[in-house]
Amino acid sequence: MVMLNFLQAAFSGIHSDLLVIFEIGIIIILATILAFIVKLARQPLIPAYIITGILIGPLVFGIIQDQSLIIALSEIGVAFLIFTAGLEIKFKKLGEVGKTVIIAGILQIFFLFILTYLISSGLGFSNQSLFYIGLVVAFSSTMIVVKVLNDKREIDSLHGRIIIGILLIQDIAAIIALTVISSDLSVANISLFITKAGIFAIAAFMLSKISSPIFKASAEDSDMLLLCAISFLFIFVLGSYAAGLSLIVGAFFAGVSLANSEYKTEIQGRIGPLREFFSVIFFVSLGMQLRLITKEFVLLFFVLFFLVIIIKPIITMFIIRLLGYKKSTSFLTGNALAQTSEFSLIIATLGFNLGYINEGLFSTLILLTIATMSMTIYLIRHEKALTKWLDWPLNLLNNFHTKNESLEYHEIDGKKIIIFGCHRMGSLFVKEFNKNKKGIFVVDYNPEIIKYLIEKKVPCMYGDFANEEVFNKAEIKKAEIIISTIPDMDDNVMLVKKVRRLNKEALIFIVAERISEALKLYKIGVDYVILPQVIGGQKVSELIPRLRDKDDVKILKKEHMEYLDSIHNILY
Repeated sequence: MVMLNFLQAAFSGIHSDLLVIFEIGIIIILATILAFIVKLARQPLIPAYIITGILIGPLVFGIIQDQSLIIALSEIGVAFLIFTAGLEIKFKKLGEVGKTVIIAGILQIFFLFILTYLISSGLGFSNQSLFYIGLVVAFSSTMIVVKVLNDKREIDSLHGRIIIGILLIQDIAAIIALTVISSDLSVANISLFITKAGIFAIAAFMLSKISSPIFKASAEDSDMLLLCAISFLFIFVLGSYAAGLSLIVGAFFAGVSLANSEYKTEIQGRIGPLREFFSVIFFVSLGMQLRLITKEFVLLFFVLFFLVIIIKPIITMFIIRLLGYKKSTSFLTGNALAQTSEFSLIIATLGFNLGYINEGLFSTLILLTIATMSMTIYLIRHEKALTKWLDWPLNLLNNFHTKNESLEYHEIDGKKIIIFGCHRMGSLFVKEFNKNKKGIFVVDYNPEIIKYLIEKKVPCMYGDFANEEVFNKAEIKKAEIIISTIPDMDDNVMLVKKVRRLNKEALIFIVAERISEALKLYKIGVDYVILPQVIGGQKVSELIPRLRDKDDVKILKKEHMEYLDSIHNILY
């Protein structure tokens, strides 16, 4: 309380032009402290940011006076995050699951909206408010899901592509819904909306075609490249607003337009810190909007929470399974969409401003959004454990035929060497063992890599080590060598324990990023830990004596280019 009084007294003497600087400073300092605490507890950081918003918002201390400005700044975080997600997406890849995401996206919205509408009606809410409640529950959060998938490096996985596609369909539907509820349903308005969307799409396509020379000219100066990338993003964002579309759609198209650019990696690296900074502002602003709900809305909150966390994933799972995908892919897709959307905040705010929903219902929908967004971070983070715990109930999905996910190739020879993860370091193992005609078998999460390996007749399958079906088909019990290039430490620990339960004799090799991780892996029974940085340092020390001879350097260059070319197709 003393600290609160001190801050309020300090803020009261600050000029209004400088107030926002002090407010942002408080946000970042408190968010850093809480993030440090939850990091020590090995918990995800996003809830710490949301708690920061709750503490400084009107529900607790009420430190922040100009919430509208903070919320406006948070939208920049949304733009940067969706932009970087778009950089990882190619329409060719989305096209492979295009039919699935269109059908699944539309059906999910329809079923959730109707179910929520009927249940809320049964609880006694009016027709006007029912429409808003149904829309809030129907949509999922692009911001949260993309953030978590990006952190887990799963955007390029099969279920990641399906999730991104469904979210894109939902965003389009949400934009249409916002257009409808904020204006009349006249033919003129609908025609105008479609025309604007078409013009924006054409303009975006043309702009992406002429951007390459601009980025090429600015590539020599990293600061100039960053400015061009940010300008490119905001051109699309402003264009989407002019077309009556959403910031999310503009930012996504901006990223996708640069997905094939040779400067993509550099752009991602330069924009990363900006994205993280504004993302923190977004999550803090989310917590700032929390309000307490009255007793009459408690039942509605828990009913809607159950619909979002349990019923929505189940509906999504069955839709994806009916469309011909495996049980694991269906579960991971449904699990990732178990939250309401940032659009839910906009829809609820619009309904409140128009007088269709009262303050109590508005607070309930805001709390629902914050609670489900926070919950879904843990659901996605622990999706492998959830898959294991829910294995028996999920067997109900085995009755459906799998037709769209036959991404595997087997040979009669035994699987002596199992490689989990074929990207980067994994591709080197594949190349070496396949050259010597060893009995290798590759398991990878990227369908593009698996398709390439199938074309090359390399035994492989798409999947995740946490899936028991994958473990059985890989014949872990008979393997002589297990190699993992999986980047996540916890996943590697889980993999080692699973392998050791089934096969105590197999040699286990793990690629790790840190020395501390290597020491931990040795303690749990790994035979050898590969540290690329250490190996790189050893290799450089061997190369240094040869770098003094120009002829030797030319030979080294030729050998290196041939080697890189030989593994390029596997990686890209």
